[in-house]
Amino acid sequence: MELIIDFDKIKDPSKREWLITSLKLMHIGFQTSEKPQTITQYNNDLEKGDSEIEQGDFITATDLKTESDKW
Repeated sequence: MELIIDFDKIKDPSKREWLITSLKLMHIGFQTSEKPQTITQYNNDLEKGDSEIEQGDFITATDLKTESDKW
């Protein structure tokens, strides 16, 4: 039996990562049908990231280190 997963339909990156990790831990073979990102999608992602930074929606490396020390 072959398992084919269309990762493009899983929008939440953490769910994609969880699924991949789970399958690997259970030693279940799988193939992906993930499609490469288009230039338009790439540019949209860059613009979205720039917008988030301009709105102050980010964390500095120093703040991240301080936060991670609490984990």
